[in-house]
Amino acid sequence: MNRSLPRMPGVEVDADATGGLPSFERFYADAWLPAFRLASFLTQSTAAGEEIAQEALLGLYRRWESVDRPEAYLRRALVNRAANWRRHETVKQARLPLLAGADQFDFVADELADALAALPFRQRAVLVLRYQADLSEAEIAEALGCRPGTVKSLASRALARLAREIPR
Repeated sequence: MNRSLPRMPGVEVDADATGGLPSFERFYADAWLPAFRLASFLTQSTAAGEEIAQEALLGLYRRWESVDRPEAYLRRALVNRAANWRRHETVKQARLPLLAGADQFDFVADELADALAALPFRQRAVLVLRYQADLSEAEIAEALGCRPGTVKSLASRALARLAREIPR
């Protein structure tokens, strides 16, 4: 029995000879790079993306035998961990000026990245999952734990805000 699963871009999960899920090692080899990319886009940090992808895959490994849809589980774990990371970073950024003056920072501006980073997490997640991970509204809704209509609303608001923030 070959399972028809929603796919994470770049992850090929074929059933093994017995019709069950493939070995975790094979899944990991296929899933690592797409998981890292997704987490990096969600956090806009390669270091955080790597850590989040590793943690999410470790969590999946611990539950491997009981997870029916590993791609969906991994995607949801990545989104949840990235949201937690963003909340933690928000607190750190609020405290940063207390530790050093603004003149001590050397920021490199990237208009699109800055505008994307300024979006609320769920709006940013919808855009990243849609345009980077190429997921459907239903798959995004599953990853975010909301309804497809909410995904449409979040995407509309995010795109409108980006259009206002980025001059043409």
